[in-house]
Amino acid sequence: MSRVYAAPPPVGGWNVKDALADMREDQAVVLDNWFPGEGKVSVRPGYTSYSTGLEGNVETLAEFINGTNRKLLGFANNKIWNCSATGAASDITNSMTITNNRWQWACMDGKMALVNGTDAPLQIASDGVTVSTLTVSGSGLTVTNLIDVNVFKGRSYFIENNSQSFWYSSVNTLGGTLTEFDLSRVGQFGGKLLAMGTWTLDGGAGSDDYAAFFMTSGETLVYQGSDPSTFSLMGVYRIGAPISVRGVVKLGGDLTVITKDGYISLMGALKQARLSDRGILSDQINPAVTDVAKLYSDNFGWQAIHYPRGNMVIFNVPISTNTTYQQHVFNSNTGAPCRFRGINARCWGLYNDRAYFGGSGVVYQFDEGYDDNGANIDCDAQPAWNYLGSRARQKHVTGLQVVLISDGSADAATALGSDFKTPNVGYVEPEQANSGSAWGSPWGSPWGGSSGKITKDWRTRNAFGYSIGARVKVRTKGQLVRWAAINYMFEDAGLT
Repeated sequence: MSRVYAAPPPVGGWNVKDALADMREDQAVVLDNWFPGEGKVSVRPGYTSYSTGLEGNVETLAEFINGTNRKLLGFANNKIWNCSATGAASDITNSMTITNNRWQWACMDGKMALVNGTDAPLQIASDGVTVSTLTVSGSGLTVTNLIDVNVFKGRSYFIENNSQSFWYSSVNTLGGTLTEFDLSRVGQFGGKLLAMGTWTLDGGAGSDDYAAFFMTSGETLVYQGSDPSTFSLMGVYRIGAPISVRGVVKLGGDLTVITKDGYISLMGALKQARLSDRGILSDQINPAVTDVAKLYSDNFGWQAIHYPRGNMVIFNVPISTNTTYQQHVFNSNTGAPCRFRGINARCWGLYNDRAYFGGSGVVYQFDEGYDDNGANIDCDAQPAWNYLGSRARQKHVTGLQVVLISDGSADAATALGSDFKTPNVGYVEPEQANSGSAWGSPWGSPWGGSSGKITKDWRTRNAFGYSIGARVKVRTKGQLVRWAAINYMFEDAGLT
């Protein structure tokens, strides 16, 4: 007698840590270009061309902020470009000498400071477009060696390349005469200082901001206070070796860091609540993260960014610099991860709360429609292997139903496998009529106008075994597709 087993879509996200036989049924062995939401899994957003004519690979996107005056600045072909409006970007370099497009920046007191470890530090004036040399000096400091800049409690902080020192300004000053703080005097720490972040922690009498300094060896030094001359060392934590100066992202009050051991939360490292995860945000996909970190850690393009408007935390992974990139993306509400493909982002940036990324001569606006600048988005998923309620009996699956909600016509290409033999299937072209054997096609009719078209045809599929695996692929171009459920029709087939 046939029965139906109802399963959720993989809202629990991509999982490469757990054994195939033990994975939760709301997770997935493969989850590419599907974004796990709350209750549904959706096609990831697409992108469109926004600012053009930058003459080279865009390697930095920086948002200038001075009150309500905001600008999006792009750095390519050894020039600075105003990318704030749709269309052709304008060159605002103003005869400055630039040999490296990989800048770090910070805004303070209506101005922006920029450093790249090669060129003289620059300043953007309060209008957001006037470029000049930043006034900065320090006893024994070579200013072209500054690789990072941050603002913390009314002072600007700079990191010197290949050293264990940071440099800090007078209060309420961006740049100026800097004072050195040599971290090697604190302890025998290996590696060099790579990045700095502001960590907000509740110490029991209300929250306070702490300065966190990340060494390439994996040690993180955390200081309390507003004046470095009277800093108090709160602690030294080992979190794994950080990969990139752009690899520190603030999530709420916490800091998460791209390291060779995964994407690690500083709060988790402090609390050490469970030895098994050590505060690793990427715990569920950490084998995949550590694999790419091992292979590609020297490539330029690693970056972490929080995109609140899309409920996303995005970690950019440069598989091949200037050629191939992917993103590990987490739902910032649920923590569920997935992987984006087809977005070859050399860098990311926020501008007016929207996300943008740099390409070859172009700045693209992300989360704009559901195609990739006119190209298809290919979504691939393999939900967790499912025992359909019993590990003791073999099953004969005869039908598969994938419930989709879409703006227009959408179809899923599906296949079944059994007992861990990976299923696979090609894509159905967008707007192409349903193929294969379908039962009850009236069920696929639209329900209620604004809710979109609901497609839930049963398809004849065949699999025999204890554990059943499905493959679900959707190719879309210009329409939102949401995946609401996956159901299996089967009959018991005995114990052996």
